[in-house]
Amino acid sequence: MPRLHHVATRSNVAAIALVFAAFALAPSAAAAQTPSPAPSPTPRPGTIRWALDAHTTFVSQGTSGPGIAPPEAAGFAGGDPLSPLSPYDVFSSAPLVPGNASESALYLRPAYFGTTFDLSLVLGAGYVRGSTTNAAYWGEPLFAPLNPHLGAQMLPLRIAFPNHAGQDDGSAFVASVLSGSIATKDRSLVLKAGWFDLTQTVPFAFVQPAATNANPALAIATPETLGDGPPNLDAWQPSPSVLPLHGIDLTAKRGLATLELTDASLPTLPATPARIVTGSLVIDHGEGTKYALQYLHLGTGGDLVSTTVLYGANPRIEFGPQGPLPVSTIGGQRQRIYAASASFHAAKALDAVAEFGHSTYDADAVAEPGTGKAGNYLHLGLTRTLGRTSATVDLYRNEAYYANALLPYGTPENVWSVAWSWPGQWLKSNYQLINDFPVNIDRQGYRIKVATKDAAGRLDVRAAYANFGQIEPITYSNALRTGFIDGFFLPQPDAFASLGRQHQYLLFAAWHPPFGDLTLDYAEDTMRRPAAFLHPEDTVSYDNPEAALTFSRHLGKRTLVSAGLARYGMRGSFGQGYTNVDFAERIVFAGVQLAQSPHTIALLTLRRTAFGGIPSALGGPSPNFTATSLVFEQRYKL
Repeated sequence: MPRLHHVATRSNVAAIALVFAAFALAPSAAAAQTPSPAPSPTPRPGTIRWALDAHTTFVSQGTSGPGIAPPEAAGFAGGDPLSPLSPYDVFSSAPLVPGNASESALYLRPAYFGTTFDLSLVLGAGYVRGSTTNAAYWGEPLFAPLNPHLGAQMLPLRIAFPNHAGQDDGSAFVASVLSGSIATKDRSLVLKAGWFDLTQTVPFAFVQPAATNANPALAIATPETLGDGPPNLDAWQPSPSVLPLHGIDLTAKRGLATLELTDASLPTLPATPARIVTGSLVIDHGEGTKYALQYLHLGTGGDLVSTTVLYGANPRIEFGPQGPLPVSTIGGQRQRIYAASASFHAAKALDAVAEFGHSTYDADAVAEPGTGKAGNYLHLGLTRTLGRTSATVDLYRNEAYYANALLPYGTPENVWSVAWSWPGQWLKSNYQLINDFPVNIDRQGYRIKVATKDAAGRLDVRAAYANFGQIEPITYSNALRTGFIDGFFLPQPDAFASLGRQHQYLLFAAWHPPFGDLTLDYAEDTMRRPAAFLHPEDTVSYDNPEAALTFSRHLGKRTLVSAGLARYGMRGSFGQGYTNVDFAERIVFAGVQLAQSPHTIALLTLRRTAFGGIPSALGGPSPNFTATSLVFEQRYKL
């Protein structure tokens, strides 16, 4: 088995350390010119302060209908790439299974204030009981040492398609020291260890992996929303949308500049470690003027992992109702990414952004060693502001060899993806190192966005249109080259290669009359790739409309109620010469948030889901099902 790669890791750390030393010792003209902020009151030296926050979440779901036992379930549980169409919530990809679950976590945060340095710790405990699937996917992100999406194995979570409550039950409890930090009094130097989030990053160089659970919320948003998220009371802090890293992190601030150095492991499947060493330097002048540099090195090791690309070891193509699905195994990956960005005022009322990334990639277990090459990322954008209206034009190019490391993470259940599922993370079962929104890998094109508000602030409208096309076709030859990725289309014969295209339409409208708040969140993606007459399996032609209509109202300062409707649909053909994709999920939802005291707040949501469509294979069973979901969460803060 390939060992964990840290090719040039020590030299990388040394180089970053030298940069840090130069940064820390160099005189700072900006620091001399910029007055220091007024110091905030701090506890006297020798003081220890304690803070505590906790939550408990209860989830109850009931499902019925033929779709809760999809025909692909057994093969999927055994590793087959033919994934089930249902039963999943297609807005979030979270499984909809019957059962009750309770999940709790407590975090204790002692802090010691010294004369020169301040020290802090995060201690905690987590407990799960009941349906492991519901606990892992429909509550808050689980306590880190319990969280299977981070690779933890204490919770007995497995692929399950139960038809009644109790078939996926389990329990687990753990207490642990989660993290610690030491910082100078002015926080110009902060060293963190354990579980942590980055202070800064260049999104096209690295982003933390997206959380795989559907966070408790009062409303539903489309995955590509232009909105600001679900309605919340001010006291309700948004749940984490990314998974934490585990390792060490140093942040240094001097004048306008912030340097961050990180050595951390990524969330992965068991026995497949992945680790990054990264450094970023950001110079922020405020008011939209910012410059950034970032370098990242990734190494993976452990067992070979099965993935849906063709360039790994033992490549093969499985033909079926979802089209020609590529399968291979990969291991021993090395990735380097270099990134630079600038955002600045190009002229009066005209803002500009320029981003460039360059990456290299290699792996031990590949079909054709030595065939890989470097990839690039380019983004240029201009924003014009006139009063309360702004218009943005962005040009993108994200090449097929850029930021292409394959990083399966989470649990086997969240590798779900029927071949045509959209939108979703790149390749769905893999964590891409970068943010691939709005442009996916092997795509280039443009995006236009307009936003406006009325003078009273009661009407807020945002709209966007994007047109992205493949840069290179994904053919059997291209797909065998080390690192060649297309984020959506499947391989086709070289002699019949064609280029696909995606159109995207987004709209978010919010109306704030005196009696409440009404929002419409709409998105539609269209996918097209022509196919030769002799190869109908290369056909891709379908539409994916999504919409959510939400009404919310404050009842005093402590209560917020919300209700609405949502629909996610898809219709067309993928991997066949006829309409083989035709389904819709409809949801009715309602909820309430209640701030019971300055230290406690609660949320209760109820939703009814109805999924209907045609079988994913000719003559197959119906995928239809219904589900009723209730989530209650209580938060405490002292």
